[in-house]
Amino acid sequence: MKLALLFFSFSVTLCFAQNQFKGLLLDSQTKEPIEFVNVYNGKDYTISNEDGRYEFSTSRDSVVFYLIGYDKLKTTFEQLQDTILLTKSVFELNEVVVTNGKTLYQKVKDSIRKNYKLEPYKEKFLIRALAKKDNEIWRIQDLQGKLKRNTLFYLKNMEQTKKDYTIELTNMRKLGAVTDENNAYLKFPSFQQILNELVTMNIEESEFDIEESFFENGSKIKLTFKSRPEEKVKNISGYYVIDAKTYAIQTYHLKSVPKNNPFKKNKFLKYRTSFYDVTVYFKKSIEKDAYFISSAKSIYKVETTDEEKSFNLVYELTSILTTSDNFGDFKVKKNVSATRDLFKLKYPYNAEYWNSQNQLLLTEEMQEFIQKMGKENNEFKVRSNMD
Repeated sequence: MKLALLFFSFSVTLCFAQNQFKGLLLDSQTKEPIEFVNVYNGKDYTISNEDGRYEFSTSRDSVVFYLIGYDKLKTTFEQLQDTILLTKSVFELNEVVVTNGKTLYQKVKDSIRKNYKLEPYKEKFLIRALAKKDNEIWRIQDLQGKLKRNTLFYLKNMEQTKKDYTIELTNMRKLGAVTDENNAYLKFPSFQQILNELVTMNIEESEFDIEESFFENGSKIKLTFKSRPEEKVKNISGYYVIDAKTYAIQTYHLKSVPKNNPFKKNKFLKYRTSFYDVTVYFKKSIEKDAYFISSAKSIYKVETTDEEKSFNLVYELTSILTTSDNFGDFKVKKNVSATRDLFKLKYPYNAEYWNSQNQLLLTEEMQEFIQKMGKENNEFKVRSNMD
């Protein structure tokens, strides 16, 4: 009996021994930081931020670095370097260039019911909303909690409703100006707006120039699309990364730049969207045999002016989503509206949580903004829960 107790005690000590490492991930050719690199092993997981920085803690010695489009790197903590260079995958163009993509795209659409959950499921989330005004941070807000989705994708005869998402907010921090010098309020998106735009992936409504390429020894297909020159409304380009066997979408990227986009009027100001960019990464749960959104990022740029055109400002709104505990078995108790402007939500600040979380690190620019706002008497009204 004593031997069993001693052995149990020793086992507990081993289970809680942690390897911790902070590092930087760069592209081997450009030396630019790489965002959304998956850092993981069979037990723990995190991702790199916009600066390419990550913080990883695990009781195991192994660690893997991987982002679709880059070669996978497997190593151990003993071999880790402060800076790691990842190499882009080699793409091989097909001999035949696809001009309409209908055959492959139809296979992708036909596979959605098999590859994704079209029924309610739960997961945990971390969302970051960041606003910049003329390239300087104006607001930052991080929200963590639990989410119940009614479905991941919306197929034909499936309508989006205000009840598609149940949100339980469990942690939040926010800091930023309410209005600017022109008394303009930059409206933040809602949970519903952020989540909906990540599952609206439809390019067959217009005509595109499309080509296919293979990489990772032919196991993945990159389907690149671009609007044709005669398109008068928007310049649209992007790509899908597709599993060559199951036709599951693993990555989706779209960039849209309006053509001849007139300003719209809102009270005393005029505005127009000048740029939109979204990237969505999917991962597969082996246990559930289904894909889920693991991380995503969207960027909007909005120009504002007045009737006299006495000024011209550009606002940039970035939304980042990461998820965990996907398809989990836990309760989600609604405590916030999924349709409300995120910046108007109220929830107490938990310093202990935000100082310890490593799923989405603050960039150096964000850290400088938080310190600056805490020291200066800002000329604009500031809203924060970090007091």
